Amino acid sequence: MRQRVITGFIFAIAVAGLYIPSLFLPDLILLFVLPVGIIGTYELIKAFKSGGFKPCVPLIIAGESIGLVVYIVSRFLAFDLSKVLAFFMLLILSFCLASVILVPVVRQEAFSDASDKGGVGNTFVDGAITAGIIIYIAFPLFCLISCVGFGQNGWYYMLLGVVSSWMSDVFAYFAGVTLGKHKIVPHISPKKSWEGCIGGVIGCAVIVALYSDLVIYGLDKPDIGIVGFTVLTFIFGMFLSVVSQLGDWLASVIKRRVGIKDYGNIFPGHGGMMDRFDSTFFTIPVGCLLALTISVFFR
Repeated sequence: MRQRVITGFIFAIAVAGLYIPSLFLPDLILLFVLPVGIIGTYELIKAFKSGGFKPCVPLIIAGESIGLVVYIVSRFLAFDLSKVLAFFMLLILSFCLASVILVPVVRQEAFSDASDKGGVGNTFVDGAITAGIIIYIAFPLFCLISCVGFGQNGWYYMLLGVVSSWMSDVFAYFAGVTLGKHKIVPHISPKKSWEGCIGGVIGCAVIVALYSDLVIYGLDKPDIGIVGFTVLTFIFGMFLSVVSQLGDWLASVIKRRVGIKDYGNIFPGHGGMMDRFDSTFFTIPVGCLLALTISVFFR
């Protein structure tokens, strides 16, 4: 426990040190995104390979580089947030679709007997995993850099996206420890309970609404009014917690499927980068969605 606390404290300082500078110079968000993306991708590829799968590493590298290229090009073209996201999504989804098709097409074992272990069925799975890794990593991290770089007051929305998963975890943990009796997904996470899940949702929603009222409302001055804004951000806070817990479960499903305990060991007592950001990859796009909702409908 002592090691977990110390590591968690150091991790929080590191995250703050890499994220805060982008408030003053948005492009510095890349200093935060690049190590998370590179290490997270490496851990996912390693995990799937340990489970007997063969994701295509060159395609993954090429697919995840699309976000960086789009960000740089959009800087020169002076796009707004919605245009940047639309441009990126069209490119990344097209690339992922092509990846699913290319892997079984180019691999020779795909043309052996489909009933064999190395047959066409497995290569299609490898193609789907390749595309899945690209989306898993590239989509949320691009939402982060594009919202910080192109969204009005996007840094503050992304702060919610980054930390809300950890807030949800804290409230879910204490609610589960004190009230938890009914298991929610014992075959995936034996310690998770309905009480902890609900506690995480409510606690996260309250904190998100308070932060939004005290910080974001004064900056954006949305024409929805303070009461309507509070209700809206409370709902988004609930959604943030729900997707955070879904992200945690998905990461657990993958680990169980490939037979590993943690994705890595760079954070003693906590695991790897994916163990720390599995939920955050799901909450970041929701934070970006909140920024888009405010800018499109209430500004």
